[in-house]
Amino acid sequence: MDKETIQTYNQMAKEYDDETIDFWQKFPRTFFDKFAELVQGKVLDVGSGPGRDGLLLKEKGLEVICLDASEAMVKLCKEKGLESTLGDFTAMPFEDNYFNGAWAYTSLLHVSKADVSKAFNEINRTLEDGGILGLGLIEGEKEEYRETSGVSMPRWFSFYTKEEIENLLEKHNFKVLYFEQFKPGSKNYLNFIARKTT
Repeated sequence: MDKETIQTYNQMAKEYDDETIDFWQKFPRTFFDKFAELVQGKVLDVGSGPGRDGLLLKEKGLEVICLDASEAMVKLCKEKGLESTLGDFTAMPFEDNYFNGAWAYTSLLHVSKADVSKAFNEINRTLEDGGILGLGLIEGEKEEYRETSGVSMPRWFSFYTKEEIENLLEKHNFKVLYFEQFKPGSKNYLNFIARKTT
């Protein structure tokens, strides 16, 4: 993951938590609930941030393990009672076929398009055959550093077209089961649920 983005999250973890904590209260939970219905057992929250989604998944009865590249985010997750591990999306510290599901919501957008296949390979490797992936990315075509209203330091963002994401999923042996989109601001959020195929 991009080092400058990790540094931003280490310095502004609390601000990010405050900015995003009510996300699933403001936007449709259909996608989130659908993922929780399809998966059972151990779920890896890839790029968990402060644990917003991890807590909700835990409430659904899932065994959640959070992974984040920011020490400050890992600390926030642990403070919320979540099991959390420090690690890079492109070299995950987990065994093959360890998880029943993986949740990667707006986390892989912090990986450059040149490296994103490494992250997909790692998700595929750590998921069991037939495992479920919940993936959220933001629509667009640029790769750039951006600041937001709540986080005033730069973070790396890679934006994708729907077709690009579909091609990535197919390339890494994931079959799309469900798709939806919503537009919380100026950009569409593209939400996929997919199953790992052999």
